[in-house]
Amino acid sequence: MLESLAFALVKTFITFMFERQLEHMQSVRIEGAPGWYYQQTRNHICDSGLARGPQEVVEDAKASARVAMRGRLEKAMKIVAYENYRDRTDPAEKALIQRMVQDENLPVFVESAVIYENIEYSKKNTTAYARVCIPKERLVAYQNERAAKLSKAVSVHRRDKAFDEMDSTPEEKQ
Repeated sequence: MLESLAFALVKTFITFMFERQLEHMQSVRIEGAPGWYYQQTRNHICDSGLARGPQEVVEDAKASARVAMRGRLEKAMKIVAYENYRDRTDPAEKALIQRMVQDENLPVFVESAVIYENIEYSKKNTTAYARVCIPKERLVAYQNERAAKLSKAVSVHRRDKAFDEMDSTPEEKQ
């Protein structure tokens, strides 16, 4: 049962991310920014970042884009959990949902998965722009792997709890 909940949460998250992405694929033009800034591609989730200063701030712009990506993924998972699973009463289900929302490995995943689609420095504006993207397949695979690990952890916890209950004496149960 928890396994199906975990995979339903992942499916809802992925659907949410790509429906929202399609909403944001409308033309957004920011004056002074490159034409690709804040633009999406069909099979990726993308975020942009910028940094002002001398040309050395390009790395800061890239970092800004990665932070924006992490924030976007965290926010999306919180929204999905809230909108679809806030009425759960089973403590095990609540714990699983909370563990899905609070992904401690997300920063590492983002660092390893992002592709720098565009990087540009504007001398006129003394601003560096960067766009990072994560392919849809990579995001789906990561979330499915997380769901499988979490549901396995919950199952192991339940198994251990059941064994502890079986091993306890009748006096301990009272």
